[in-house]
Amino acid sequence: PRLKIVEGRMFRPGLREVIVSRSISRRFRGAKVGDSIKIGRSTWSVVGILDAARTAYDSEIWADYNEISGEFERPIYSSLLVQCADGAAMSAIREKLAGDRRIQLDVFGQKEYFETQAGSAAPIKVLGYLIAAIMAVGSSFAVMNTMYAATAYRTREIATLRVLGFKRRNIMLSFMFESLLLALLGGVVGCLMALPMNGVSSGTSNFNTFSEVAFDFRVTPQLMLEGIVFAAIMGTLGGLLPARLAAKLTIVRALRTEG
Repeated sequence: PRLKIVEGRMFRPGLREVIVSRSISRRFRGAKVGDSIKIGRSTWSVVGILDAARTAYDSEIWADYNEISGEFERPIYSSLLVQCADGAAMSAIREKLAGDRRIQLDVFGQKEYFETQAGSAAPIKVLGYLIAAIMAVGSSFAVMNTMYAATAYRTREIATLRVLGFKRRNIMLSFMFESLLLALLGGVVGCLMALPMNGVSSGTSNFNTFSEVAFDFRVTPQLMLEGIVFAAIMGTLGGLLPARLAAKLTIVRALRTEG
């Protein structure tokens, strides 16, 4: 990705200066240009803000290597970022390093590397799916309860419709349609309530590198559409049994029921 400094300047070698990503600058107090942050045992000056275009670099703070290694007394490299001319060049480097037993290195393409690092977000995905499943079951029962109440309250109306010549199938479809409309309304309201979360920054620990990975919540039109469709499906399933009950009511039984 094209990385650029959108505010301030690049850090100068030999000085305790850092540039921080835009995400970190927004999320943490004291991470603006001109502020000072504590790294290790020393205080470092923030001299620039980096726009990482919503990539993994949004989780990083950059500084001069010699200063950082001296601060933490770690004069070694844990990883190197190498720009190759093309895929063939990367394959050649990989083969050469694999054949040198003196060097214990793993070579990854940038996309491949970040895919392995994305595994740290797996617990968040699992939690999200779990919450969605619980809410789906709960919403189905809520719709079912509402439609059962509607069926019990409108038994005389159902009997009147049967007397007027409406078939059981028509009554069942009308209740299903009502359930669908309620679910669609709930889905739209839910999407509107989720909109304020769009663009909110957060982070999670990456246990592969013992660092933090920053990410933004995104509420896209596609996600909103999927949410509304999901709500419609749950509403339809929740209204199925009450609709069948309404369709099976006999005229005599419905007329004898107090509405």
